[in-house]
Amino acid sequence: MTARERMQRKLRTKRGRTRYRQRGASVEPVFGQMKDRQGARRFSMRGLARCRGEWLLDAAVHNLRKLHRDSVRRMEKARERAAKRMQRAA
Repeated sequence: MTARERMQRKLRTKRGRTRYRQRGASVEPVFGQMKDRQGARRFSMRGLARCRGEWLLDAAVHNLRKLHRDSVRRMEKARERAAKRMQRAA
């Protein structure tokens, strides 16, 4: 059975259609973000091992950006809470 036939078979079921619909909300935005923010449109190296290494580096950068963004947001919220406490104490 080819990949196309397996996908057609999967999309015939209600569960398969639901799971495929969820894919756009969970997986594919990551690739778009990596392309847009990191310029990861093509591999600059040749060979499977080197491309795999480049992909892993792009994925690590993507995850580090997310961690950084979240830590900055947490710090901003902590500063806001501290400022409110200072206002109440004064």
